[in-house]
Amino acid sequence: MKFFTHFSVIGFSNSFIIGRDEGGDAILIDPGIFDAKILELIENNGLYIRYILVTHNHHAHVNGIKTIMKIYDAQIYSYRNRIMDTLSHEVREGDKLVLNDFEFTILETPGHSADSISFLLGDYLFTGDTLSAGMIGTVMDGYSRGLLLNSIREKILTLDDNVFIFPGHGPPSRVGIERKLNPYIKEKL
Repeated sequence: MKFFTHFSVIGFSNSFIIGRDEGGDAILIDPGIFDAKILELIENNGLYIRYILVTHNHHAHVNGIKTIMKIYDAQIYSYRNRIMDTLSHEVREGDKLVLNDFEFTILETPGHSADSISFLLGDYLFTGDTLSAGMIGTVMDGYSRGLLLNSIREKILTLDDNVFIFPGHGPPSRVGIERKLNPYIKEKL
């Protein structure tokens, strides 16, 4: 498996590219921007963006979609049926999404936004803004905060300690590290 991370200084967000070792169709998660650097990363590794996975519909995670759709014939998968005025395949809790022999399990993780989902691929979890190293997603009110903390406790912290967390912002982490050290998770509801 080929796996690449792209960091954008616009929005300070992460995008992730997953493809087969031999190249070909690939998956792009949370394309917050689509610039020359990410295009070179894709093209220089013999990849073709066929699928776009969106953890939530915030600009820092979807701004690159319109450009991508001009270059690649890609399908979008998200909680919503439209992203950036483009049709999207809706996915829900427990859905299994098989793309290029990679099987993703969908976890609904609302709180940061009503449409927040996480994508679990083996020991890799793409959390968007739900959970990142030492942090949790921003929220607008106490209800959303409780919803977010419940999402994290019930969906993410039930996973194995060794599952890698690839967040929408910041460095990667592991479930076990966040369980032990993330101060926000210990907060009472």
